Amino acid sequence: MKYKIMSGIAIVALLVLPLVLGLFKPDTAKDTNRYMQHRQAPGEQTASLSIDPGTFRTHLPIVSIDTDGAPVPGSWLQDENGTRTGVQTTDGQEEIPARIRWIDNDTAVKTLQDEGVDTNATIRIRGNSSRSFDKKSYQIKLVDGQGQDEDVSLFGMGAHDNWALYGPFLDKTLIRNYVLMNISGQIMGYAPNVRFCEVFLNGRYQGLYVLMETIRKGKSRVDLDTYEPGKAELDYIVRIDRFDADSVVVDSFSMYTFRQETLGSGAGIEVVYPPASKLDAQALSYIEDSLSAFEKALYSSDYKSPSRGYRKYIDVDSFVDYYVLQEFLAVSDAGMRSTYLYKDRSQKIKIGPVWDYNNALNNYFAPFDAEGSEFLLVDRVWYDRLLSDPYFNEKVIARYKELRKTLLSDENLLRTIDETIAYLGSAVERNNEVWGYAFDPSQLDAYQKLTPEERNPGSTQEALAQMKDYIQKRGAWMDSHIDALAQYAHPSQTKKYETR
Repeated sequence: MKYKIMSGIAIVALLVLPLVLGLFKPDTAKDTNRYMQHRQAPGEQTASLSIDPGTFRTHLPIVSIDTDGAPVPGSWLQDENGTRTGVQTTDGQEEIPARIRWIDNDTAVKTLQDEGVDTNATIRIRGNSSRSFDKKSYQIKLVDGQGQDEDVSLFGMGAHDNWALYGPFLDKTLIRNYVLMNISGQIMGYAPNVRFCEVFLNGRYQGLYVLMETIRKGKSRVDLDTYEPGKAELDYIVRIDRFDADSVVVDSFSMYTFRQETLGSGAGIEVVYPPASKLDAQALSYIEDSLSAFEKALYSSDYKSPSRGYRKYIDVDSFVDYYVLQEFLAVSDAGMRSTYLYKDRSQKIKIGPVWDYNNALNNYFAPFDAEGSEFLLVDRVWYDRLLSDPYFNEKVIARYKELRKTLLSDENLLRTIDETIAYLGSAVERNNEVWGYAFDPSQLDAYQKLTPEERNPGSTQEALAQMKDYIQKRGAWMDSHIDALAQYAHPSQTKKYETR
């Protein structure tokens, strides 16, 4: 008997010890308990189409923003030729103060007269292409009475000061970011949590929005240790994206080779954490050396070696999952924009969290594999070489086949779409009461619609049908061709990379 007891203690010790040593962190686990608003929140009981503040009724959370009538800054400024020349400010300010009430009383009927969480904030228009849209998205930073950052839990999501209010406009389904963030969170681990809500700005109805966690350091987001200047090692987050004059940009190995050609002017690897205001030269050098070590190993002749190649530096499974998701969903920006990496100094580099599915599934301005019938990301930075290693290539193929039976199956994706749009109910019609003109491409300028014009759907239902059709076409093509991905790892293709 005592041997059984001792064996049990030993097993428990083996299970607990890694947690005690801090080898596992919440963001590395698959998010199987992710909150799904469309399945778990109260649904609509009585439909209402009113967008008047006095009679407005909804089953969704409400966000009421008050700027004392001041316009929110951040729209693009353009010259007479349509060339962007900068962003609009308000009294010279790039962001302005606001008072925001967050109403979510966990009932099936919510009104603007309900009690809520009242916060102070600063607000500006966010995004790049989306700044041109009539329906704006907003960057919100919560502050206390003294103007200092204040972490607040909103709509059941973890407390933080930094949030994004995304207003779907180009995406006529209204649901791409919501659905695909939730799917991604079940596959990769942490992906930003999302909540549908309806927004009023200075008493005027703005439509259906998605409140999104931004990709930042935080216990409920990317769980990293706090930066301490002067320490030899540190945790960090970086992203590939456009950057501005205030950004801290990393000069890693591939900045001077692959990426500079791929991204063009105005894009690179920007440091997200530690913040630029606290980042010193030693910390920046550490981040550059960390990323360059991975890239040099990846683009070396020993890149396939488990001990000398890229596997020494990166969490391979995260790169596999990211590729499968972005390839299947045909994300035009993958590896070029809105692409994040992070590193806990006790672990390897991970790719992610994912960000911005607005253009996924054939919703990019210009056709991007409109028929869903080609591999799109095989020549993107890092993946051009990763896929030439049979070890990585085989893992991608196996993971794709596994996910197509579960989370990425047509059945799961189409069911989630139907459930989500059913949950939204009359909120879709209220949104279209304000923005329904956008179904007529003749009323939109070139920055607000798809080309050619026949790609633009004429209704929400047509947009949903287009998305579903693309999912099924894309899935069918990849099911038939995924094994052909092995061609990129065939010796005839990779011998040029080998040691001679």
